[in-house]
Amino acid sequence: MKPFKFMGDWGFNMDKTHTTVHVAGQDFRLSGTDSEAYIRQIADYVNQKIDEVQRAYPTLSTGNCVILAALNLSDELHKLREDYNALDSRISELREMPRQTAPVKRPFEGSKTLQTK
Repeated sequence: MKPFKFMGDWGFNMDKTHTTVHVAGQDFRLSGTDSEAYIRQIADYVNQKIDEVQRAYPTLSTGNCVILAALNLSDELHKLREDYNALDSRISELREMPRQTAPVKRPFEGSKTLQTK
């Protein structure tokens, strides 16, 4: 996923999706290569995180709630990246391990050959 670009009053690139989202009480015109539905889903998730902070700290200004939500999202992303890297390393280790499988006995191996009349 490429980052979204804030769209000002300058021109549009036709191969990108352009949509307006409402985040923290403000409208933002965004463009990106992802679908409009995906862009809206991301904006909804950001709003959800801002709402969580506002419910936890009702006396904070909207700006401070946005900053805390951004910090929470960054923390979430950082932890997910750490988990991903640990799993990726484990997968690499497992791929490098020599194959240790039990020998497979084939049916009829070592038995007399069947003869037909």
